[in-house]
Amino acid sequence: RDYVEGTHLGPQNIMVFHDYDKALAHAKEVGKPLFVDFTGHNCVNCRRMEQSVWGEPGVIDILKDDVVIVSLYVDERTELPDEEKKTVVYPNGREVNLRTVGQKWSYKQISEYQVTAQPYYVMQDVDGEDLNNGSADYENHSEPQRFKDWLKDGMNDFNSQD
Repeated sequence: RDYVEGTHLGPQNIMVFHDYDKALAHAKEVGKPLFVDFTGHNCVNCRRMEQSVWGEPGVIDILKDDVVIVSLYVDERTELPDEEKKTVVYPNGREVNLRTVGQKWSYKQISEYQVTAQPYYVMQDVDGEDLNNGSADYENHSEPQRFKDWLKDGMNDFNSQD
């Protein structure tokens, strides 16, 4: 597998991005769906999914070959560049000053999906629109076959868009 600028070796030795915009641009370039992984460094269920589900036959093949993965860490403490710092309003009306990378991804997850739990997975087309397979999470998809079925539904939806 060729190294792509902006990627890192992630779970199960799969290349993952940590920047949504770079990942989406790459997905568009290679014509693959974007697999958005809202995760956390301190998320026990995220590690469980990565260890006991991502590596399973049929699942790892899709994750390695058929999608572009972006792992967005909602607890990443790296400070945002000044031009990305801003004040946002959450759906509940609370104002927050986005100062860290994690706050940026947490805001994206909550404002777009009204979900605060991780792991939380969605698949998107090359324009950043969610595919019709809904979302996946630990509670409902920690059984490898269910996760694989969800991935396949997303792939089918993506492939039927042409």
